[in-house]
Amino acid sequence: MMNVLKKMIANTCPDCNQALLCDHDAISYTKACPQGHYKEETYPILGVKIVFDAIK
Repeated sequence: MMNVLKKMIANTCPDCNQALLCDHDAISYTKACPQGHYKEETYPILGVKIVFDAIK
């Protein structure tokens, strides 16, 4: 059970398992794969999470 939970919140790309690059500003948090496989944008004020797969 803990492995499943860790995998859900891990900061690694689901395709290549590289560490995601994280960035934030006043309204959003962004996690992106350096190879362009995955990108996740979170807007906590709006309660919105957008996930892009295979962005390249």
